[in-house]
Amino acid sequence: MGITELAVLLDMPPAMAAKLHPVEGFSEEIRGLLMRDGFEGAANALHEGLSPDEDGAKILSAMLEAATVSEREYAKLGIPHEIYIATMKCFSRFVREHREKYGSWGFSTWWWAGRQTSLKLFRVGALEYEMCTEEGPELAVHIPSDADFSPASVERSLAAARAFFRKFFPAYGSAPFTCCSWMLAPALMPLLPPVSNIRAFAERFEIVAEYENAGYEEFLFRCPAGTAVEDYPEKTSLQRAVKAYLLRGNRLGIARGRMKTGGAGE
Repeated sequence: MGITELAVLLDMPPAMAAKLHPVEGFSEEIRGLLMRDGFEGAANALHEGLSPDEDGAKILSAMLEAATVSEREYAKLGIPHEIYIATMKCFSRFVREHREKYGSWGFSTWWWAGRQTSLKLFRVGALEYEMCTEEGPELAVHIPSDADFSPASVERSLAAARAFFRKFFPAYGSAPFTCCSWMLAPALMPLLPPVSNIRAFAERFEIVAEYENAGYEEFLFRCPAGTAVEDYPEKTSLQRAVKAYLLRGNRLGIARGRMKTGGAGE
């Protein structure tokens, strides 16, 4: 399968799909995108070597080429093809998110997507799960922007993920679920309504650390990093509440949590 065929399977926006072309001279770096412990260096080398690449079409092409090789690795492990497609649809999602943030089609999340090509991260149902080793094996939970984030959907995903890793990656079969996100920030909780998908998700975790971070700029407000608070959009009630909170001089940050025992798959 070539990158053009893969782009179709991933529902790549046509405006970006038309810019995809095979990348020559970077076979070593593309192979590096398949290494769980080496994808970051490979991605950095591609980003530097393919410059100028204003809309990211070159590095997207290279990463999709790596993803076609990943498909063969999935097959060797017996991982269902639907998990492969769901996981690699991150590339189409990142392109759409770029347009939402910057107003033009592009790909700027090259620094992250090696997790998908290296079989370090998988999408199982609504959520994504990354195999990490902070204090031993753990499964870091990520929330894609297009996820059905209802409690029932989250519950199904967590249970399916537990079964998935027990079958295909036994070393992580009993690993704890963790999450590091603005959605877990204790300062956010008073700003949420009593019945809230975010609140329901956050209550699954015991907070173990808090950090200064403005990740909410991208994930809540869909703004480029460094956007003035005054310019944050107010399209949703949560955006309005958080913006007002920040304009009063408060900080939000992010929190790291470990899932409480007794949840789905625990």
